[in-house]
Amino acid sequence: MLKGIKGIYIALIVCVLSGSSAFGQYFGSRATYWKNSRHTISFGLGAANFLGELGGRDQIGSDFIWDLELSKTRPSLMVNYRYQFGAVLYARTQFSFGYVAGNDALTEETFRRNRNIHFRSPIFELAGMLEAEIINLRSKTRYGVGGKKSAFEGLSLFAVLGVGVTRFNPQGNFEGTWYNLRPLRTEGQGLEGGPEPYSLFTAVIPMGFRIGYEVNKEWSFGLELMHRITFTDYMDDVSGDYYNNDELRMQVGDLSAHFADPSLGEVRGQTAEGQQRGNPDNNDSYMFAHITATYTFNQKRFKRSRGRVTKRRSRRVVF
Repeated sequence: MLKGIKGIYIALIVCVLSGSSAFGQYFGSRATYWKNSRHTISFGLGAANFLGELGGRDQIGSDFIWDLELSKTRPSLMVNYRYQFGAVLYARTQFSFGYVAGNDALTEETFRRNRNIHFRSPIFELAGMLEAEIINLRSKTRYGVGGKKSAFEGLSLFAVLGVGVTRFNPQGNFEGTWYNLRPLRTEGQGLEGGPEPYSLFTAVIPMGFRIGYEVNKEWSFGLELMHRITFTDYMDDVSGDYYNNDELRMQVGDLSAHFADPSLGEVRGQTAEGQQRGNPDNNDSYMFAHITATYTFNQKRFKRSRGRVTKRRSRRVVF
């Protein structure tokens, strides 16, 4: 079900980008004002949230927005460079950082609450993205082609799709100290009969939308909502089955045994060896929401006057 929804979501954005590309070719043949402001840099500050096995609503875990636990929202930030290569098309390189977290204690779903696992993880993401402007309410008067002012003048809407790589590192808290969970092999990773150790890197597919408001030729502000599809189910250190807890204590240590099974003991047999601890069929995902500030580098423009070429001065911002 979730895979089908994500497939539809991706197909929808691809269609939007394709349609915008065709429109950009048509519009670009009629006006080239955008060539004078190809380069922008953006800064964003906002929030991150996790979608996976741990915590969430009072139901079995899922990796889409209906399992969002707002109380586990954590801060995030981003910076990007964007290059415009068509009237409505942009390419950008972006670095994002944030924290994600989850806690079974926040749900009333019986099995998840009894499992009682929690985590947090820093997220370091580097991605390349394509943007397509699908709605443009910026006034055309600034380009000398007429137009009327309205209450929505300056607004624009963009569809965004990309690919990137993320480094994560799940951690658990014990008596006030945070411990890295991967070395503790909580599902028997690398031990006899256990799975292979998981990587702390995953490819990601960012997708979503951005709303921008243009204040002047240099500055614009916006709101960006982006969902990340990942290719790992271990962002929260939970994916497969319970390993023998006595073996973990003997071979790895007491911390490993504690984080592997901190259950409340309210469901008999739930955490026995071989029982389900996570759901490997649904990969984890996460979301970023950022308020952004964007600066546009206006290039020097030229106009022909009385048979000769003269420079037109660009506006400059004085700090």
